[in-house]
Amino acid sequence: MSAPARLSRDRRRAAWGRTSPLAALAALATLAAPLVLAAQEPPPTVLTLEDALARAAQHNPRYRQALNRVELAGPQARQAWGAFLPSLSLSYSTGQSFSRRSTAFDNFDNPIEREVVRTITSSSASQGASVSVDLLQGGRRFHDIARARAEAEATRRAGDGELNTIQAATRRHFLVAQRQKAKLAVEEQLLAERQRDMGLSESRFQLAAIGRSDMLAAQLDLESQQTAVADARAAFEKALVELHANLGDPSLGRIDVDGTAPEVFDPNELDIDGIIARAVAQSPRVAEARATLSAQQAALRGQRATRWPTLSVSGSVRRSSYASENSALFDLSPKDMSGGVSLSVSVPVFRQFQTSYSIAQADVQVRNATETIRQTELDVERQIRTQFVDLRTAWRSATERTRRLEIAEQRLAIVSEEYALAVKSVEELRAAIRERASALRDAVDQSYAFANVLVGLYEAAGQFGAPSGPSSPDA
Repeated sequence: MSAPARLSRDRRRAAWGRTSPLAALAALATLAAPLVLAAQEPPPTVLTLEDALARAAQHNPRYRQALNRVELAGPQARQAWGAFLPSLSLSYSTGQSFSRRSTAFDNFDNPIEREVVRTITSSSASQGASVSVDLLQGGRRFHDIARARAEAEATRRAGDGELNTIQAATRRHFLVAQRQKAKLAVEEQLLAERQRDMGLSESRFQLAAIGRSDMLAAQLDLESQQTAVADARAAFEKALVELHANLGDPSLGRIDVDGTAPEVFDPNELDIDGIIARAVAQSPRVAEARATLSAQQAALRGQRATRWPTLSVSGSVRRSSYASENSALFDLSPKDMSGGVSLSVSVPVFRQFQTSYSIAQADVQVRNATETIRQTELDVERQIRTQFVDLRTAWRSATERTRRLEIAEQRLAIVSEEYALAVKSVEELRAAIRERASALRDAVDQSYAFANVLVGLYEAAGQFGAPSGPSSPDA
């Protein structure tokens, strides 16, 4: 036992001897309280990647906003169809008025004072109905329906793109949590090794096989590793907080992640040309750009249709009543009736070049939408090929880090044997230990770096995140 440990044990014994039995029981209860609370606290929910993706698709606020926008597609289409239907309006009005005049006019229009001043009160009520419908608009309403359908399709594709982004972000948050959990396991493994080294150093120090400086060096390594474990645990907890916020599930309590490490494979197994071809044909970004082009083309046809005459018909009917005093106030059955039907034709002859400008503007938007499709396709291909280059680099790095870890472990085993035979110094042993620890950390980091690049590749392809293997992103 080390001197600090023996001193701590002696202090506890001395404190116990000076404490009354009641106080000792209270101290034990205080120490046991956190253990009881920990035992009563429910275990965390261990999430797999599939669980995280399902919860994010159901509860993530950004994705729910995208779904809410998609719901506008139905009302938007009904609004376009409504242009074929007549517009109907109903009206009802009633009121009361009075007139009081103290002057009048004689036969020569001269004002004179009235001998008797009276207040005249009257009331009125009226009901009306009007209907109007456009019979001809040069086909513009059909073009508006096509535009509404294309805009609804663009909205749906934008929702697919939002799902693609959210699932990719969820995969990244999940990978970060897995990575921090794996790093915590590595640091705890190294801590156990440092504790074992500390025990061996104390034994060798008691046998006078090593000096006090060597034992203090082992203790310093132990203290440093304990700090590394605390930092790794804090980073893991923060990663869980970020993942929990990304999922957005209010019913989800404490969480944990499945510790299964991601698969690292040779990127040459991927059919990168096939991925690009599917992305250009099915990517939500490209599909949204194509739907936007269809909407702009329909808008252009609608603007051209404004050159045609417009034919509309309208009709109205009105019932009214007027009476003295308040007899007609709130009258629901007026007796007087009037109405009529009108047919109107509007021919756009000259509108100060507004029509030609609107058509030219719509034509420019169509051409720009066509170029947007080309640019989007080029961007998708560029991003996929760039991510593929990064993926091959990450694969080489992961392979090199694995090989480096194997070499570091072999070297540490040899140096440990030589140190036991007094061939190597303690500094050389500590250097070998640090090299092996660094190689172990790098190997873990690089495997998750590979998985993160793979997520970026499939996100650029619009295939809703990264696959668990080289075959399919949904595996």
